[in-house]
Amino acid sequence: MTEEKKSWDEAAGDYQKVFALGLSEYSASLLRFWREEGMIRPGCRVLDIGCGVGKYGTYLAELGCDVTLTDLSGEMIRQAAQNMAIYDTPWRVFACDFHEATGREPAFAEGFDFVLSTMSPAIDGVEALRKMSAMSRGWCFLARFRSWEQPVRDALMRKMGVEPRRMMEKLSEDAASLCKAVEEAGFVPHLKLVPYDWADERSPEEMADYLCRRYFGQEERERLYPAALAAACELAGADGIIRDAVNTSVAWICWRTQAGA
Repeated sequence: MTEEKKSWDEAAGDYQKVFALGLSEYSASLLRFWREEGMIRPGCRVLDIGCGVGKYGTYLAELGCDVTLTDLSGEMIRQAAQNMAIYDTPWRVFACDFHEATGREPAFAEGFDFVLSTMSPAIDGVEALRKMSAMSRGWCFLARFRSWEQPVRDALMRKMGVEPRRMMEKLSEDAASLCKAVEEAGFVPHLKLVPYDWADERSPEEMADYLCRRYFGQEERERLYPAALAAACELAGADGIIRDAVNTSVAWICWRTQAGA
């Protein structure tokens, strides 16, 4: 198992906890955007690249779409299948590295009306965008964080005696480079910037585990966990819970493919 797959497998539980919270205001606004722009309709075939635990797959299934979910992580796909199991509309899951996919695999063979990828590193440049676009006979959609502030996380790391580490750097540049890559792939990108704020609630033990697992290697995790737990206990509220606010902006990038033009 590669380190990247292992990292995403370990994160699957965090994604499942978020999914269990239900439809957020942000996700509801994204679904409205897709519907109002004519990107989705009941019966359309949808592909979600880097689907995680299938959050958007379940929402699209509820709308009557035919859903295909793919992800690098086998654990994400396992939980996605469990989350999709209640739906009678057509759906399927497929574990694969999109960078290695040809687009001719059985899961992709029939093509799609709408292809999306939200916050996934699977779509990272012109080659991936061309492959993604070739699978769609209608619309493609990307979502990327454009800015990210997480002050409680940063405060905890400082109390641990380390400089704040971030999973994502140069977010604005990343979103801009993807718009440029869409153009280089031969399409016209449409860009919309939207706010996306939330707060995760964790016990000190959960917060310490989250910090160490998400931001540090195995050797550092074992060494830093006691400091992480002490810092988390110090910053917890009177109820023993840490509310980790995250304030972001997101770039929504969409384009019609040649087949759908």
